Amino acid sequence: MKSKMKKLFVNLLILLAISPSFAQKSLDANSPVFGYESNVINAGLGLGDVYFASVSNSGIPVSFHASYERGVTQKLGIGYIGLGGDFSFASAKEVIGNTTYTNSGILFAARAAYHFAITGEVGRKLDPYAGILAGFVIASHSSKGPGSDINTYEHSGGPAAGAFVGAHYYFVPNFGVFAELGYNITSVFNTGLSFKF
Repeated sequence: MKSKMKKLFVNLLILLAISPSFAQKSLDANSPVFGYESNVINAGLGLGDVYFASVSNSGIPVSFHASYERGVTQKLGIGYIGLGGDFSFASAKEVIGNTTYTNSGILFAARAAYHFAITGEVGRKLDPYAGILAGFVIASHSSKGPGSDINTYEHSGGPAAGAFVGAHYYFVPNFGVFAELGYNITSVFNTGLSFKF
């Protein structure tokens, strides 16, 4: 009899311990895909040359793009505010005669976005947002040719700002893809993979 009571008591303790977990899972299932204290890392490629538009014959430059955001507010209106950082690297080349001209730039920026909370089944996977960024571009310009007198290399850069709209789409709760369109300083379109935690 004592053994049965002990087993019942242990089972009740286990049930009480896991009940909050079930409640939390249920709450998470109905909450927006991006909310307060959500963390998202994006990594991918950027297309379209904005900062180095003067390099006219370089085709469609491709840049590397990475960003991080964290939900920093409770629900405000119809969504949540996320703050984070942005990093991009862009490079474009043009060959004229025997000389190759290269322009490259690295962007370090802070970003802020407003994530629109969507209800229902779609809201568990889709996270549309709009945002702004402000940072600093470090640029380098070089030319290389057959004569040492035309080999040059110099640095420049300065503050820059941009704006964008985008969306995450999650195939599973923590993994998906993203796409952003707008003036992102080093590109006009960014897309790649997203990891949420």
